[in-house]
Amino acid sequence: MNIIHPLDVPGSALRAIPPLTALLAFERAATQLSFRRAARDLSLSPSAISHQIRGLEEQFGTKLFVRGARSVRLTADGERYLAKVSAALATLQDAGRDMLQQRRGATSELWISSLPFFTSAVLLPALPDFKRRHPDLTLRIEATHQYADFNASRVDVAIRYGREHSTGLKFEPLVTVKGLPVCAPALVRQGLRAPEDLSRQVLIHLTTQPRSWPAWLKEAGLSHLVPRGHLWLDSVPAMLEAAEHGLGVTLAMAPLIKTRPGFGKKLVAPFAFEGAYHETIYLVSRTEQARDRRIGAVRKWIMEAVARAKD
Repeated sequence: MNIIHPLDVPGSALRAIPPLTALLAFERAATQLSFRRAARDLSLSPSAISHQIRGLEEQFGTKLFVRGARSVRLTADGERYLAKVSAALATLQDAGRDMLQQRRGATSELWISSLPFFTSAVLLPALPDFKRRHPDLTLRIEATHQYADFNASRVDVAIRYGREHSTGLKFEPLVTVKGLPVCAPALVRQGLRAPEDLSRQVLIHLTTQPRSWPAWLKEAGLSHLVPRGHLWLDSVPAMLEAAEHGLGVTLAMAPLIKTRPGFGKKLVAPFAFEGAYHETIYLVSRTEQARDRRIGAVRKWIMEAVARAKD
């Protein structure tokens, strides 16, 4: 009697390979040990991440995570599966990069995911210098507040806040920034001279950073201050333009705000108070690309551009 192994049945081997979306969801959640962070990295909802992982657990008939009230951790099966999935995704990623490099031919491209304000304040003014040094290298810059997904996109370098734990990524601090209230000079002439005067102003907020103004006011000892109103906008450039038009007071990133054309004339800092709270902006790249000539060229260029922006 011949014994047929299940994997010898046509098509059965493919049934052991889950959808790529499920593998990516598992890898992100297992690496971050957080469904919320995985959802942010993949631009999905936490419930979508949970659904994908539940599908994997049903497919294999085993639990991959132990779910707590506020945290998750891998089971022994989950740890073994993560090691193999991570290796498989890295292989797929290398294969994709090789194909893209062949398609590009003689043209060398590098993809940068950068915060919008950092892009306009630091990268764009320095672009002519980069092109003079590296005429053979084409930059593709995406200005976004979304965290770059190094596993599922072509991004080579990212500029972002915060040092989230991510396996296989190298974080290099670029600049420390603080929130600096800025407004049109007309508001200063009308009496905006001290933090307490913000009670008579409209506060301009960035929708993706709702805690920025409350944190700044708390440091200034004004947690209970009630402003005249609020204006919510979805980008830093829009916030700064609104402030320049006298629509209210917004928080800019110091010291990078000094690079904005017209700063000190169309846009001014009404008072000198500076809180201790700060954020660090990092340059992020893959650890396996540490010796990549293109990455090295871009790293040096960005570091020098930041140094000029801080002066």
